[in-house]
Amino acid sequence: MSFFNKTSKSKVVAVIDITSSSVGGALIEINKNRPINILTALIKKPVNFLFDVNFDASLRCTIDSLRFVTKELRNFYSGRIDQVLCVFSSPWFISQTKMVSVIKEKSFEIKKDFFSKLIEEEEKKFSDNKKTNSQFIEHVILKTELNGYYTKSPVGKIARSVKSHIYLSAGVKKAIESAEKEIIKVFGPVSLKFATSPLVTFKVLNDIINNKEGFLIINIEGETTEINIIRHNTLKQSASFPRGSNLLFRKMALNLNTFLRETPSILRTYARGHRTMESSDKIALAIKDSIKEWRDYFEKSLAAMSQESLLPQNIFLAGDDLIYKFFSPCVEKSDFSEFTILREPFAARKINPGWMMRYFDSTNFSRYNKDVMFMIESIYADKFN
Repeated sequence: MSFFNKTSKSKVVAVIDITSSSVGGALIEINKNRPINILTALIKKPVNFLFDVNFDASLRCTIDSLRFVTKELRNFYSGRIDQVLCVFSSPWFISQTKMVSVIKEKSFEIKKDFFSKLIEEEEKKFSDNKKTNSQFIEHVILKTELNGYYTKSPVGKIARSVKSHIYLSAGVKKAIESAEKEIIKVFGPVSLKFATSPLVTFKVLNDIINNKEGFLIINIEGETTEINIIRHNTLKQSASFPRGSNLLFRKMALNLNTFLRETPSILRTYARGHRTMESSDKIALAIKDSIKEWRDYFEKSLAAMSQESLLPQNIFLAGDDLIYKFFSPCVEKSDFSEFTILREPFAARKINPGWMMRYFDSTNFSRYNKDVMFMIESIYADKFN
């Protein structure tokens, strides 16, 4: 059943977020030059929590969650859905940002096909280094400099040197094909676009966070942690490692001899100080061990990413508030000073949903919708899709 009157100029978009630990989805209505209208509360279905992670089992459980979310969205709204934006987070894709320079002895005109040929060449190099079980998702020119100067519209201009920052991504082919099959099964032949979280996050937050020195965005998900470096208005580097919040929940389940599915509520109760002394000690030990293990992976990623150049001082964290509470103090440790520009500890802040509220119609925006990644992906669907 439809619960709103769709105008001829509006477009209904299903925004679907596929991470390592959950699938989320909501319907939004977008109109040119108008705020985004939220049509449904965010539906979030955890991926079946497994003690032993393997690709086939993870994919099967992820598709089960996707099936649930799409059916719930369809049950809410039976009218035409104009587009589906499906955003993959790690580990469902690989990506690379490359800086490509073209220098000639004489100045030349930048024609329309210049960048398409450039991307085609880089795609071939990218494909040659990847396995055949991947499928291209994005190829985007992030930034172009002519003769050393940033140029917003380079086509038609004359230059001797062209420097382009290109973002390339490829998804796990089996995951893309499975997601496409489920989405079309529920929504019918719909316009479907796949995207990856580093590009989506960069496109949106680069316009919102005003920081000349650059910044890092860290998203701690269930099975993985993503790190993106934004500097000089471009996405310079992206990395991920296979440790996230589920690391903590697994250790809690072992220490407390309980079921995995019960650990998130136990951690929330612990955070409010409502546990017995015996269980509190076990939970505290699980937290300590998890953060130590996560920190080791984080340090290795920072060391690798800082080899190109020292890292910006500011970090913005996305993700669950509860996880932020326990992991953010680790990020600001003095141990990581050797990787930063000023040789001082990182300054970490949580990404505030309030920074993005101006893009939304507040009429239907309940507190349940203030999920940072959902807001970012909705803005991307409206402004950059």
